[in-house]
Amino acid sequence: MNVEGRTAGDTGAGGAGPSLIQRVIMAFTAPAKLGEVLRSYSPWFWTLAIVAVVGAAAFALVPVDLWRAALEERARSQPEGPDLDTLVTISRITGPLGALIMGFVVAAISAGILYLVFNVAFGLDATYKQHLSGMAHISWITTLGFLLLIPIWISKGDMQIALGLGLLLPEAPASFGAHYVNSITIFGLWAAVALGLIESGISGGRISTGKAVGAILVLYLVAAAVKAVMAMMGG
Repeated sequence: MNVEGRTAGDTGAGGAGPSLIQRVIMAFTAPAKLGEVLRSYSPWFWTLAIVAVVGAAAFALVPVDLWRAALEERARSQPEGPDLDTLVTISRITGPLGALIMGFVVAAISAGILYLVFNVAFGLDATYKQHLSGMAHISWITTLGFLLLIPIWISKGDMQIALGLGLLLPEAPASFGAHYVNSITIFGLWAAVALGLIESGISGGRISTGKAVGAILVLYLVAAAVKAVMAMMGG
């Protein structure tokens, strides 16, 4: 990657555009304008790869004691499974690795959902790559939230804490409703709104800001419900 943040795999069909740093700043400060840029220049690989590496590195920095505290209950409830030390070792490997891989998987699946919603349902003519590029850029917002969350985990000694409505819960989530509330985070909502603005920009004005943001917020709330169900199933 050169100093402008552009590579052969990070270049859209429309030619050169803003550098990686400029685009990341736009994702935070001017997502609608970024969407307009992504109409002709749709980088995604290095935008997503770098943020995935950052997330994986942050996971790797989570202290062993915090992993141990998070896994103690699972070790007690599954006596026939691996012992606690083994669970901690496995989690310290699979945690960062999962963060690295899942960043790409989630972005790819989400871009497909965006294609179905905006292209099929709303009649937009955007490409899959444009939607994927939008997902890659808003990943920086959610990753910032994760980086800010780790010090809170360490200070509270609890990896279930989330930066959102879950902070209002008197105790760790147990019911579906509690898990659902815990799944709705400040940075998740921020990223959803930013993605809606990006999609509106990609549409070139064919989809209003309100309609695009509303659609993404609905998708976010549905995703939060799925996450809550998975959290309950996983204990």
